[in-house]
Amino acid sequence: MRQGRLIATGAMLAFCLFALWQSLLLSLTDRLGPGPGFFPFWLALVGIVLAIALLIETAREPRDPPSSESSDTRILPHGAGGLRWLAIVVLLAAATAAMSIVGFRIAMLIFNAGLLVALGERRWWAIALFAVLGSFGVYYVFTTWLDVLLPTGWLGI
Repeated sequence: MRQGRLIATGAMLAFCLFALWQSLLLSLTDRLGPGPGFFPFWLALVGIVLAIALLIETAREPRDPPSSESSDTRILPHGAGGLRWLAIVVLLAAATAAMSIVGFRIAMLIFNAGLLVALGERRWWAIALFAVLGSFGVYYVFTTWLDVLLPTGWLGI
């Protein structure tokens, strides 16, 4: 397990370093304040610090005993957890693909409802409330208060 954590943390560090490099290609400030590279820069920097801290912590742990290495050691989830993980990845891919067609609000409405079902929620009112607030509420906040353009799709919704 230690080796798997080292590999995963190293991959996350590499990703954060790449994100930091890409954010530096954007302007950190503009005439109104923070620019398009401001948030990605700081997010990548925090990710780098956390990844380094996790690498140091994992490297300090004692090595796994040879007897603990067995064919049952898995890095990816399996069973019910694996199905949830797969459902979430499929939902993310579907929402990303559908966003330009149906728009942010509808794509996120379906994604949020499917996410709660995949995570085991069965109360219809909780699913509906989370889905509506997570799609139409977030759209309203971003477009009205933050003046961020989100995809409306071909339907104009």
